[in-house]
Amino acid sequence: MRSEDLAKLIGVSRSTITRVINNYPDIPQATREKVWKAIEKYNYAPNASARKLAGAKNKMIAIVVLDVKSDAPHHLKTTDDTLIHNNPFFAPVINAVSDQANKLNYYVIISIVYSREDLKKVESIFNQKMIEGAIFVGTQEEENEFIFKLIKQGYKIAMIDTSAVYSKEHNAIYINPDNYEGSAKAVNHLIELGHENIGIITGSLNKLSAKERLDGFKETLSYNGLKLSEDHIFQGDFTEDSGYEGIKYIFNASNMPTAIFISNDTMAIGAYKAITELGLTIPDDISIVGFDNSFIAPYLTPPLTTIDISFADIAKRATTLLINSIEAKEQNGIVEKINATLINRKSCKRI
Repeated sequence: MRSEDLAKLIGVSRSTITRVINNYPDIPQATREKVWKAIEKYNYAPNASARKLAGAKNKMIAIVVLDVKSDAPHHLKTTDDTLIHNNPFFAPVINAVSDQANKLNYYVIISIVYSREDLKKVESIFNQKMIEGAIFVGTQEEENEFIFKLIKQGYKIAMIDTSAVYSKEHNAIYINPDNYEGSAKAVNHLIELGHENIGIITGSLNKLSAKERLDGFKETLSYNGLKLSEDHIFQGDFTEDSGYEGIKYIFNASNMPTAIFISNDTMAIGAYKAITELGLTIPDDISIVGFDNSFIAPYLTPPLTTIDISFADIAKRATTLLINSIEAKEQNGIVEKINATLINRKSCKRI
């Protein structure tokens, strides 16, 4: 099937189909979804596939962002909320991948996976030979089998925020922030200020970053001979609302902590709001440390002490290594961690 034929079938221009495939940002989401559904339905293979079959490189990679909800339909499917726009993790990662790929003369397709069913869309991109390789961001255990199958088929794969526990079983690129080190630095900072009763609002514990930050938090407390009250642990999901709810839950305990480690800065925004509603002030009544050093952290009142992770550096490194593998026609097995740094601002006090 030619692009002209597909365009007539779905009532769009040929240039619209081309712009959707090349991920131009000016295409409405409804049109974008309409085109991709038609591509899958009619098994349309763009010219990139023909060039691939002829032995030419497409000079195209994908970044696949996974935010899978297995227990219920994803709320972003039914609301006007967005996963990427202004997201302090996904936005800089996607921007850095696009910038670095462009410098290396590659194009980038962006795919967002909200459910297991959405993985079929990703598989279609590979099967149609549209891309040379992909960067997966935020996979869970359940998605590993899908990715390992792609690796066995010879596709070049890099992963961010994904456990490297299986790295010895296959060649793939794993680039992660040192979440454990970062949370340990956050807790040690609070302990140095005299805090002994410290709470935590975690991220989604089906994500590697949340698990490692919780592990670093618990083990640093234990190493310093401090106990963690179960009333001072709240499982959030990296959203502002869960930071808000986490404060309300922890402050309902009979023995309120003097400090709280919050597993990302987005949740810290919600925490600030809840603390203000309770008539308390930061850091006089409660000290707060965040994680990510997002763009909003220095503008909160008071400015947020947090852990800096350069997501742009992580994304650039993953992109460079992936494209190096593509150019060398060899999948390299690489595991790297990017250092975490404490950024000391005004949200903690000595007691």
